[in-house]
Amino acid sequence: MNCKRAHSFYSTPLVSFIIVNWNGLPILAQCLESIQDSCAKIPHEVIVVDNGSTDGSLEHIIRNYPEVQLIRNPQNLFFAIPTNQGIRASRGNYLFLLNNDVRLLPGCLEYLLKVLSSDQVVGAVVPQLVYPDGRIQPSCRRLPTFLNLSQSGLQLDKLFSSKSWKMVDWCHDNPRDVEQPMMSALLIRRECWENVGELDEHFPLYFNDVDWCHRALAKGWRIRFEPSAKAIHYESWSGKKLGFRQAYLSAQGLYRYFRKYQVNSVFSWRWPVLLCLCAGLTTIWSLRNMVKLWTPQSS
Repeated sequence: MNCKRAHSFYSTPLVSFIIVNWNGLPILAQCLESIQDSCAKIPHEVIVVDNGSTDGSLEHIIRNYPEVQLIRNPQNLFFAIPTNQGIRASRGNYLFLLNNDVRLLPGCLEYLLKVLSSDQVVGAVVPQLVYPDGRIQPSCRRLPTFLNLSQSGLQLDKLFSSKSWKMVDWCHDNPRDVEQPMMSALLIRRECWENVGELDEHFPLYFNDVDWCHRALAKGWRIRFEPSAKAIHYESWSGKKLGFRQAYLSAQGLYRYFRKYQVNSVFSWRWPVLLCLCAGLTTIWSLRNMVKLWTPQSS
C-alpha cells in the first residue's frame, strides 16, 4: 500500500515529523522520499515549515506530497521560530525534528522508538549520522563551557580529549547518554517537550539546540544516542548559503547562551572573556566557511 495513502486512515499519528525548509528543493525531495520509504508501517504525519522558498520547494511538495501539511512563512525565520510553529500544529505522541538535509535509512525510526519505549526517563534520542560516503559524522557534544570552547578554538581538543567540547574521545559507534546532540535528527517524547518547553526564539539559528538540551538535562531527562539507527546527513547544506552571516549567527548564539547561563552581568570579569571568545570563534568559523564555499559539495 502506498505510504501517503495508508496514513490517511489514521486519526492520530504516532510520530510527527517537523521539517524546516529554505530553498532546499533537491535535498528536501530526498528527505521526504526517505520518510515515505522507511516509515510505511508507522502512523505518522509530516509538517514542512517553509521559510519563504523561491526555488520551487512549495510547488514540489503540493504536487508530489499532498499529504504533507505545509506552513508558509513569508521570509527566512531560520530555525527556532518555524520549529515551534510546526510542533504547535502537530498531533503525534513523538516529535521528530528533522533537517531537510537528512535522509533516513531503513529501520531508523523503529530503532529510535524502541529506545524511547524501553525507558520513560529518556526524553529524546538521536541516530548515528553518517556522511554521504558512509563515514560516521560526529554529531554530539558536551555542553559548552569557557574552558572546553577555548580548547576547541585553539585546536587543543586532542590534548584534553576526555573533557573536549566535541567529544573527540568517542567514536560515535556505541549507545550512550549524551549532553547535546545536533537537532538534525532528534526524536523527542511529547511529554518531554511539553515539560522542557519550546525552543528559545532568542536563538534564531544556532545554540537553540544547546539551550534546549541544557534545559532538558536540568529537568532530569536523559538524551540517548543510538547507533543502530542511522541517517545520512548532508552537513550545512542550507547553512552554507548564508555565507559569512552564518559565522555571525553562530557567534550571536554563543554569546546569548553564555549570557543566559554563565555571564550574569556585563560588569563580570567573564564578559570581556566572552567577547574575545566570540570574536575568535567568529574568525575561525568564517575561515572554515570560506573553505566550504570553495569546496565542491556532493548532492
